[in-house]
Amino acid sequence: MSMPKIPEENFRPTKDEVVIDLLKSIAMEENAIAHLLHAEAEKIQAFAGHHHSISGEPSHADIIKLSSQVSKLLDVIVMKEWLLLRKLENVMELHDSGHDCDYCDGEE
Repeated sequence: MSMPKIPEENFRPTKDEVVIDLLKSIAMEENAIAHLLHAEAEKIQAFAGHHHSISGEPSHADIIKLSSQVSKLLDVIVMKEWLLLRKLENVMELHDSGHDCDYCDGEE
């Protein structure tokens, strides 16, 4: 099996541009998580009757089902946050591996 050929590209980003793009991707994922948490909070508020769109008292089974759904989502979010933390640590390590960036203000 031969080695894969990397096609020539007109534009290759610099290390600094790669770091910035990675940090932006982390920020966008964090924003998406914030939206998920906000939507989940609104769902819980509606379920608890703080919004008038849902009437009546939920049964114990309904409460347990909602609790289970919320718990599963929070487990996924905690895992995602851990992965984002690792990604951030790796990006910072990449950034610190060489100080040839334009925006470092001369920090060495």
